[in-house]
Amino acid sequence: MNNLLKTGFLLGLGAAVSSKEKVEKYIDQLLVKGKVTPQEADDLYQSLLKKGEETEEQWSNRTKDKMRSVMEDLNIVSRDDFEKLRHQVNDLELKLAALENQKNTEDNES
Repeated sequence: MNNLLKTGFLLGLGAAVSSKEKVEKYIDQLLVKGKVTPQEADDLYQSLLKKGEETEEQWSNRTKDKMRSVMEDLNIVSRDDFEKLRHQVNDLELKLAALENQKNTEDNES
C-alpha cells in the first residue's frame, strides 16, 4: 500500500514538472514568434499555473477520497481512530486499576 502511494506521488510530481516545462517552452515560443507580448505571456503563464494547481488539488482530494474508501472497504482503521481507541483503552485500564486498588483497600480493612 505504501509503495502504491509513493508511486502515485512520484507520478504526479513527474507530470507536474513535465507540464510546467512544456508550458514554459510553449510560452517562450509564443514570445519569440511575437504572437504575445511579455505581459500577455506572463498573464497566460500565471493563468495556466493557477489552473494546474487547481487541477492538482482536485486530483489530490479525489485520491484521498479513494484511499479512504479503499481503507473502509478493507476494514482498516485510520491512525486517528487507532490513537483515539488507544487512549480510551489506556483510560479504562487506569480506571480499572483504581477500582482494583479501591477493592483491595476495602478488603484489607474488613
